[in-house]
Amino acid sequence: MIERRASQENPVDLIDTGQFLTAEEQFAERRTDDPMEMVVRSEVATYFGRTNDGAALLEQVATRISELEVAARFSLAKGRLALGLSDYEQAESQLQTAYYFYRFLNDSFGLSQSLLSLAHLARSRGDLDRATTMLGTALEGVKGRTSKKAEFLRGLIAAGQAAAAADRGDVEQATEQYSEAARLLKGNERGRFYALSLVGTADLRCALGEFQESIELYKEANTVFERYDLKVELAESQLKLADALLKLKRFERSEKLADDSRDLRRGDPAGESAALTMMAQVSLLQNELEEAFTRATNSVELADQGNSIKARVRARVILGKVRDAQREFKLAAEILREAAELARSSNPSVENRRLELEAVVYLAEAYHNTDTRAGRGELARASELLNGIEDVWLGDEYNRISAKYEEQITFTDDNRLVFDGNQLPRWQEAKRTLEGFLLRNALRQTNNSLTRAARKLGVSKVHVHNLKKKHNL
Repeated sequence: MIERRASQENPVDLIDTGQFLTAEEQFAERRTDDPMEMVVRSEVATYFGRTNDGAALLEQVATRISELEVAARFSLAKGRLALGLSDYEQAESQLQTAYYFYRFLNDSFGLSQSLLSLAHLARSRGDLDRATTMLGTALEGVKGRTSKKAEFLRGLIAAGQAAAAADRGDVEQATEQYSEAARLLKGNERGRFYALSLVGTADLRCALGEFQESIELYKEANTVFERYDLKVELAESQLKLADALLKLKRFERSEKLADDSRDLRRGDPAGESAALTMMAQVSLLQNELEEAFTRATNSVELADQGNSIKARVRARVILGKVRDAQREFKLAAEILREAAELARSSNPSVENRRLELEAVVYLAEAYHNTDTRAGRGELARASELLNGIEDVWLGDEYNRISAKYEEQITFTDDNRLVFDGNQLPRWQEAKRTLEGFLLRNALRQTNNSLTRAARKLGVSKVHVHNLKKKHNL
């Protein structure tokens, strides 16, 4: 019903009320060289992920703009496009220009739109205080208004406030604001931005360790992304769903989603790398080390073809973890040290600090077998990073690795297991470690024969089978 009513409106009104699908249908039926409509066409193309088309339309109209309203909208569209491409200098220049145009025009709605995008930019750079202030000012610009235009913008602002609250670690506020964003956006847009608010809520559930609760939210978001043919968003959300399933040890489904995500991102090195990183993680958790190594190596090679810090760090983290599992401790530490440095030297956004935390946690684990002094230093760094990041899974991993240092159980490079008699481990931890050590080596020496491994260890074949299952080998 809303879509049919909106079909009588002009393209600007359609976009400003979140009805991109209807605008797309209208544009398919007509062609015009009107400057404002060309700018709006660019916004629609960008919304549906056709960034090259969006950029081309803006380039075509750039020299033909003669009205201030069009110039303001042009700068806003160009700034948003640059922001989506992580070209932060261009984004800031264009968005500031749009802001001043709208201020001159005394257009409070345009000012709020500009501030919303500038807040997104500030958050991407790690300046949460500035982002929060801008979002509050943007909200004031539509306060008291009841139009669909204002409702849509309030939904976008609420999503921005939720993301900033999540970055600050205020999970309760972030949850409330994502809920408000979803409510408002479901009532009008029901597309990309609505689905992204669902993904944001699901991310919060994952950070709290509530993986099962996140799964349905990711699935609903994926349904929307598929309906709107938003391949990039769908591929990224599928990987997040795959990660939640992996935490619940649903290996087969997780791998399938990662493989599907890779298909969606063919030709995009960062996207393919992200999918291979997840697939390598699946292999690693199933102790398929050769396949995990191949996938992780390919992931690093792909990531290095692009400029995504996230892809490069994540690929190195998984390769470092695989090398650690292969008992190549020095190589693992070298790779993970590089990952941590990449994340540390990038802009100080919360996402990059989380990437650094992930690299540092597993670097400490690799150092446990080569340089415990350095490892303790990395644990201290991880503890500091954890203070500002909500992530139950990484917190548990930090605790698991910290326990290794407390119990002083060490694997040497020549495949020896060493217990420090001056700092005895807990009995159950020592027993579990010794069982795994003996079992892995017995299976390796007998080419995975349960019968011969049992004979070598002096136990029954059934006992070896049960141990193999217990240690997930």
